[in-house]
Amino acid sequence: MFISLLAILALFAIMNNEFTNAIDQAGRDAVVYWHNYFRAELVAGRVKNKTGEFLPKAKHMKKMEFSLELEKQAQAWADKCTYSHSNPYGNYGENFYAYARMDNDSAAIEYVVKGWWSELIYRGALGPYPGQDCVAFDAPQNNRGIGHWTQLAWWDTNLVGCGIGRCPKYKSYVVCQYKPPGNVYTACVYRAGEPCASCKDKCDSKTKLCLD
Repeated sequence: MFISLLAILALFAIMNNEFTNAIDQAGRDAVVYWHNYFRAELVAGRVKNKTGEFLPKAKHMKKMEFSLELEKQAQAWADKCTYSHSNPYGNYGENFYAYARMDNDSAAIEYVVKGWWSELIYRGALGPYPGQDCVAFDAPQNNRGIGHWTQLAWWDTNLVGCGIGRCPKYKSYVVCQYKPPGNVYTACVYRAGEPCASCKDKCDSKTKLCLD
């Protein structure tokens, strides 16, 4: 009877957990923290480009929230240990990176997100062009190889979910997916201006990220 009860409880736990390889809560918290930390730095004009100059402030940058739906998709792909994009034609954006060290979930997220953001320092972003406020995702921008950074900085993206695969070759294979997707050709990564200029009634007073 006792064994049967344990089996029932185990089954109940599985049924109430959509997938068993999900990152832990500390990992989820790290996903939201690091994405919003860098976005808030950009909004405030505290982010340096490769040139050493600061990028312009952003007038509308949405605050990111965690998505269990995107986490489930990202985790399913990470578990396949296939080092490539899951679906280049999907309705979501995607960043991925793998490395050999076995880190806990929150440490892996921090390491990878910082690495994606560092593309700006090592390769640099273009824009806005003279007389414009748009930091554009155009051919010259795309050719700089900063697609991970532009997805992190994409103004309209407000949902993120990540998974971590523990693979034979790469012990930490981090996949993050985003909605709405960034890196839309000819659109703006963000528009320069005073923080919250276009979301004054829905603005986080601390981070200046938009809540709409």
